[in-house]
Amino acid sequence: MAITPDDIRNIVVLGHRGAGKTELVEAMLYLSKAIPRLGHSGGWAGGFDATPEEAAHIATLESRVVSFRWRGKKINVFDTPGEAAFVGQTKLGITAADAALLLVSAKDSVQSGTERLFRWVREAKMPCLVVITKMDDEHAHVDDVVNDIRQRLDSHTELMEVPEGVGPSYHGVVVVESGEEWPAPEAPGAGPTPNVPAELRDAVQKTRAKLVDDAAASDDKLTEHYLEAGDLSREELDTGVRTAVVKGQMFPLYECAPLRPSGVAPLLDAIVGLLPSPAAAVRGADPSAPLVVFACKSHVDPHAGRMTWVRVLQGTLRRDASLVNVSNNAQYERVGQVMELQGPNVATGSEGVAGDVVAVPKLKFTRAGDTLAEEKHPVEPVKADFPAAVFSRAFLVESRAQEEKIASALHQLVEEDPTLSLSHEGVVNGMLVGGVGSLHLDITAERVKRMTGITCRMGPPRIPYKETVTKKVAYVEGKQKKQTGGHGQFGVCYLDVEPMPRGSGFEFEDAIVGGVIPRQFIPSVEKGVRRALDKGIIAGFPVVDLKVRVVDGKFHSVDSSDAAFQVAGYKGFVAAAAQAQPSLLEPVMKVEVKAPAEALGDVIGDLTSRHGKVLNTDTAGEWMVVSAFVPMAQMLEYEPKLTALTSGRGSFMMHFDHYDYVAPMVQEKIVAESGFKIVEEE
Repeated sequence: MAITPDDIRNIVVLGHRGAGKTELVEAMLYLSKAIPRLGHSGGWAGGFDATPEEAAHIATLESRVVSFRWRGKKINVFDTPGEAAFVGQTKLGITAADAALLLVSAKDSVQSGTERLFRWVREAKMPCLVVITKMDDEHAHVDDVVNDIRQRLDSHTELMEVPEGVGPSYHGVVVVESGEEWPAPEAPGAGPTPNVPAELRDAVQKTRAKLVDDAAASDDKLTEHYLEAGDLSREELDTGVRTAVVKGQMFPLYECAPLRPSGVAPLLDAIVGLLPSPAAAVRGADPSAPLVVFACKSHVDPHAGRMTWVRVLQGTLRRDASLVNVSNNAQYERVGQVMELQGPNVATGSEGVAGDVVAVPKLKFTRAGDTLAEEKHPVEPVKADFPAAVFSRAFLVESRAQEEKIASALHQLVEEDPTLSLSHEGVVNGMLVGGVGSLHLDITAERVKRMTGITCRMGPPRIPYKETVTKKVAYVEGKQKKQTGGHGQFGVCYLDVEPMPRGSGFEFEDAIVGGVIPRQFIPSVEKGVRRALDKGIIAGFPVVDLKVRVVDGKFHSVDSSDAAFQVAGYKGFVAAAAQAQPSLLEPVMKVEVKAPAEALGDVIGDLTSRHGKVLNTDTAGEWMVVSAFVPMAQMLEYEPKLTALTSGRGSFMMHFDHYDYVAPMVQEKIVAESGFKIVEEE
C-alpha cells in the first residue's frame, strides 16, 4: 500500500531498565494484528527472541525496529535498551525518530535512567508522551509516581486518563478527552465503551477541566474562544493538545498494563493523533528532494548476512540507487534491494518514501550512525552525539588463528554499535577494545564467544588518562643540529607553552616575524609538537588543553629541512613541558546510586572513600538517590560492593562527565607503574 510522509509516525520507546518497553511494543503489535498472539515477560511471541546474553542478563541489550498499521497510519517503533552500557543503541533510536514514548514503571517510579533519557528528549526537542506502565503490579503506587514525574522531570505533564483502580484492582482507563472507557483486557479490533463508571465521573470531569484550561493556552485563537465560551469542543481540545505537544509545552501522561493488555489502544490513538508525522516534524521529509538516508541499525546474521535499517530523511529510496557514505570516506554503496518492515520482520518491498524506515541488505561499508546521500548532492553527516569509548581492555588470545576470528567478530560488533572501538595499540596477541563501561565490554566478550566459540582472556582495565600542563613558560629552545658528511640537519625554534581551559584540546599559534623561520617550515614545527603530544610527557598519555606558540627561531639556507624542524619542534615542546609543571588528568564519572534509605550512610561513605564528591541526595518513594562525581578508576569494581552494602537491593548508573586532575600521590604511582621514558629524537 502506497504511503506518504503524512501517513507515518516514527517513535522511539525509552525507559530505565525494567520499565516494560518490550512488553509495550509487543502489545502494540498484537492489538494492531501484526502478530497473532501475546507472549509474556521473557517469552515474547512477536519475534523478540532474546539473545543468549539478553536471557542471561534479563534485559534488552540491542535495539529492534518494528512496524505496524493503526488507524490508517504506519507506525515505526524503535525499541531501545534500558541498560546504560548500550547508550549507543538508544542514541541511534532518538536520532532516527520524530517523537518519543518515555516509560516509567508504576512500581519503580522515576529512576536515574529516566531522568537522563528525558534530558536527551528535551535536548533533541522531541515531542514526547509519558507512559506509566505496570499499572496492575501489586506494588504500583500511581499517585506517588505522578508526583515524582512532575518534580524530578521538571516538566508540564498532563493527565490524559483516569485509571480504574491500581494494582490487582486495576481494570482499565477512562480517556478524559472523549469520556470513553477502555476496559481490560483489550483485544484486536475492539473499541471503547461510552460509559464512565459513576465513581470516576468527578475525577474525569476535574481532569478534563484542567486539560481544557492548559490546551487553550497553546493558541491565541483557542484562548479567545475559551474565554468567550468557557469550554472547548472535542476537535478544539485535540487541536490545542496537539499544538502544545509538538511545541514541547506539554507532555501528556498515559497509563497502561501491557501484559494484559490494557491502556495500550488509547495510547496508540494518541500516537496517531498527537505526535507529528515526518512531514510535520522539525527536520521535514520531502519525497522529491535529493536522497539522504541515515543508518539507524546494523546487524550481521551468520546466515542471512548484513542487514542495515535506514531512515529515509528525504527523497525516495529505490533499488539500484547509488549512494555515497558521507560519514565514511565517501565510500560508494549500491542498493540492491529495499525491504519493507512488517511487524517484527522484513519482506521484499519496492521503495522507501521520505520519512519511512526500511531495511537494505548487503551494504558493504555502512555502519550504524552513518549518513548516505547522492554523490551530486552531498550533505553534512547526521550527528547522533554518541558518548566516547572511554573505557578499554585488552582482549587476549592464544594464537594468530584465534586473533583473526576474534578480530572478525569484533569488527562486526563495532559496525553495529558506534560506542565500541577497536585497535591494536600496545597489545601483543590480542586487541584493545573500548566501550562505555565494564558491563559493555563484558557483554561484548560474551558475544564474541558465542560468535567464535573462543573465550577471550581480558587484560586489566585501561583508564584513558590524559596529560596537561599547569604553568605558563616562555622562550624555550628546541634545537636540531647534526652534521653527517653531506647536507646536515639544522633547525631551531623557540616555544611558549601555556595551559588552556579543560576541554580546549590543542592550539598552535604562529608568532614568527621577520622570516627567522621560513614559512614552509612552520608546519614542520607543529608536526613535531603534535608528535610529542601523542607520545606524552610524563606517563605516555596524550597531552591536551594547552597552547603552543612558536615565537622565534633560526635556520640555515642549506642544512634546514622539514625533518630538522620537526625534530626541533619535538625537542622544544618536550623541554617546555618539563618546565610547565605537567600533570595527569583522569576521567570522572557522574554516578547515580539508588539504594534503600537504611543503607544511605554506608553508600555515601563508600563513595567518599573512592575520592568521590557527593553532589546531592534525593528521595524517590522508599528509596534514596545519591548523585556524585567519582574517578573512573575507583568505579571499576563497584557493583559487587554496592550489592554487599545494600543486600542486593541497590542499583547504579554512570556516564563520563569530565576530566580533572589526579591526586598527587595517585599520580606518582601511575607514573612509576607506566615505566615511561622520553624518546630522544635525532
